[in-house]
Amino acid sequence: MEIKNSTNYSVSTALKEAVMGYPTEGLTVELKYCPRGSKRYISGTYYRTTRGYQDGRLIRLRINRANRYPVEVGFKTSEYYKKTDAGGRELIYQKMRTVKLHSAEDLILAIFLHEFSHYLDHSEGRNGRYKQTKADKFALSVLERLQVI
Repeated sequence: MEIKNSTNYSVSTALKEAVMGYPTEGLTVELKYCPRGSKRYISGTYYRTTRGYQDGRLIRLRINRANRYPVEVGFKTSEYYKKTDAGGRELIYQKMRTVKLHSAEDLILAIFLHEFSHYLDHSEGRNGRYKQTKADKFALSVLERLQVI
């Protein structure tokens, strides 16, 4: 796994240790800052194919340099609940788990792990649709194992 870090955060070792034991050969991780004025804490994307990476294997992360910590990030769970609206219709909602991340390094790791789950799906030949909950659960399980949360 090659990490191209254009930020001031030292996360290479943490990212590599978090996915030790998983296949990472040929994977590139780019870490940059969000454009100035961005309202997002962070963004992450796994590219199945993009210019210069026809076989995919690119995770791009962008973190906002204006973040104030801790930040709260919502992760989807496999649990659902029902509510009845004013018109009497029953609506189904997915439960979220909100996690407080206390540093930029923890936030980068969390989003990297989410995107890494998409990379694993791609490398194992799975389609990329409807996998957000699975990716969130993977990230949460590794963050818990590493005692980040």
